[in-house]
Amino acid sequence: MIEFNDFSFYYPNSNMPALDKINVTVEEGEFLLVTGPSGGGKSTFLRAINGIVPNFYGGKIGGEVIVKGKNASKTSTNKMSEIVGMVFQDPENQLVTSQVEREVAFGMENLCFPKYLMNKRVEEALDAVNISNLRERSISELSGGQKQKVAISSALATHPDILLLDEPTSELDPGSAEGVLNVIEKINDELGLTILLVEHRLERVMHHVDRMLMIDGGKLIYDGSPRKIKSEYVKNWKVGLPPVTRLSLKFEDKIRNNGMPLTVKEARLSLKKVLSNPKKKISWEKKESTGKICLSMENIFFSYDSQKDVLKNISLNVYEGDMIAIMGKNASGKTTLVKLMNGLVKQRRGKVLLFGKKINEHTLSELIQKVGIVFQDPNLHLFNDTVEEEVSFVLRNLNVSEDLIAKKVEEILKKFKIYDYRKSYPHDLSGGQRQRVAIASVLVSEPEILILDEPTRGMDYYLKKELISYLKEKSKTAIMVTHDIETAAEFADRVVLLSEGKIVSDGNKRDVLSNALLFSPQINRLIQPYSKYGISDDSLTVEEVLEVTL
Repeated sequence: MIEFNDFSFYYPNSNMPALDKINVTVEEGEFLLVTGPSGGGKSTFLRAINGIVPNFYGGKIGGEVIVKGKNASKTSTNKMSEIVGMVFQDPENQLVTSQVEREVAFGMENLCFPKYLMNKRVEEALDAVNISNLRERSISELSGGQKQKVAISSALATHPDILLLDEPTSELDPGSAEGVLNVIEKINDELGLTILLVEHRLERVMHHVDRMLMIDGGKLIYDGSPRKIKSEYVKNWKVGLPPVTRLSLKFEDKIRNNGMPLTVKEARLSLKKVLSNPKKKISWEKKESTGKICLSMENIFFSYDSQKDVLKNISLNVYEGDMIAIMGKNASGKTTLVKLMNGLVKQRRGKVLLFGKKINEHTLSELIQKVGIVFQDPNLHLFNDTVEEEVSFVLRNLNVSEDLIAKKVEEILKKFKIYDYRKSYPHDLSGGQRQRVAIASVLVSEPEILILDEPTRGMDYYLKKELISYLKEKSKTAIMVTHDIETAAEFADRVVLLSEGKIVSDGNKRDVLSNALLFSPQINRLIQPYSKYGISDDSLTVEEVLEVTL
């Protein structure tokens, strides 16, 4: 159905191939996971299937991609859209109408579907991702996760033969992500759609797929079943396997012959002897706050345009040195909460104090130095011509000397592995690279409080660890809005859980994330039956379990 024949692609003005002599065949009805490090060529791989590369981006190609007998690069994109549906990495880039129902119908209108069929398909597509209740809503009012669901629904509505999904769950809470992936798997099973899905959070998807492709540096370095992964393959991989799989690889000589476990259930069976015989017992330390309040929210209520309250009676203290993960379902008020913390929006009732002073009494330059925020959409940060100019922009506005600017910019670009792109136009970079530029442009000024709204979207496992280690090294007060439970388990000292605009849980990460149904990491769910043998039931990470079992 899809054939990559010695396919290579160079973006304009680039001397390095984004894809380098790729040879892959995808059979009809397969469900493939495409993974690899940020900037490795995954999105380019998808774009080559529907002809966006090179027909939209330009550039130079070698070889060919054949899709259902058509050469993708030589076939018009409107013809390819009848065969291939795609959900982009940034859903905002493909939402073109003002209302949800119209958006879902838009693609079918362009393909001249009859009205009766459009009405039927709109209903099916809205139901498929459980957003029928949003049909009349304005897209501008939706959360990032809701926009992602609308984009998926729009792609499903045309019933393409091939569905391409570029990180379709990156902005979804765990429950919504699992629901969407179950829908995608059902479509693959019952309708026979060929599906290729790019993802970094492998714990969400590996157990759903038939086959996995790993692309790094434009080269295909793995093509096979996720269950056939061995430790010898992953020594130099720059991706994070599911925590239960990473743990199992340490004991692969004890794993039964039915393949590497990909889920909690499978790992419990495979690692039963290991987990029921820990070598030692450890009670994990729970980090306490310093007691020095740097930001305080008292009885906060907030609503948009006199609608119902998005936040209701929020009271919260942030202490110096805190590393806080703010979590909750989509549209629970997380992004609105952090916007209040740096004065981007104003509460309807209550007060926000920043270092003991009302937030609206701080000047703009004071706010920039005290509270830095990295938005959910990195494109909102990017307006300069080069990465270097982007990252130095704030420092120049703070009148920092040119010598110091050069030093700070070089240091942080190298830290986030984007120094080689310093002369590049930011919007030409991959989603993960743009995310890193946005983070660097805020971190470089070293604000006293750092707010990150879904900062790990588009980042591979090792870049996430680099970000976390940087924040810990700088002893920053950091507040991260995230759906990435595994990152929260490693990053946070404290977790604040929101639901329907209210704080339902606020405490040490071990208290909030342990024994939860949805908001608990894989490892914590794995070890619960074995806590009676001595493994602490508030263990959260692979490293903690290895410490007591090796």
